Amino acid sequence: MINYIFKFMTIAVVMTPFYLLIRRPFKRSGKREAALAVFVLFTMALLVLAFEGDYSRPSVMVRNAGQRIRDGERINLIPFRTIGTFFRHFIPDVFLVNIVGNIVMFMPWGFGLVLLWKRNQSIGRALLLCFLITVLIETVQLFIGRSVDVDDLILNFFGGCMGAALCMGLKKKLKVLEEFAR
Repeated sequence: MINYIFKFMTIAVVMTPFYLLIRRPFKRSGKREAALAVFVLFTMALLVLAFEGDYSRPSVMVRNAGQRIRDGERINLIPFRTIGTFFRHFIPDVFLVNIVGNIVMFMPWGFGLVLLWKRNQSIGRALLLCFLITVLIETVQLFIGRSVDVDDLILNFFGGCMGAALCMGLKKKLKVLEEFAR
């Protein structure tokens, strides 16, 4: 788990100069701008980690994905199969990365969506966006040779929804969070 955290933080640090050049947050001020920077850097690091894989010509990637679909190679479409395996064969480090990590990594995504944009503060919109990011990631992973698992989609979606729900709950309790949304 420490390796993933270190890798994630390294990616965020490397991406920071690019964010600063493109967004130029020093020309703006406020808590929202700082929260937006954290959200964007988090999202970029998350996507870089999720999209690590084997890349080649697009035609080869499509052909390989098609072959994987035909063979079922490293594809799980049965809900809770992988999750159940991690519970039945409990190994703390593996469980922490694959179950807890998949949930916790997407909580900031859901939280940030609701915190930073008013239009994302409806439950339906937050659920849709949390679902779409997880579907995007699993779809791309099919083409880059990574495992594709409906259980990852479930865990990531659940984490994003937990983050969105937490933000919505805190917004009701703490009026301070209202100043972040646009």
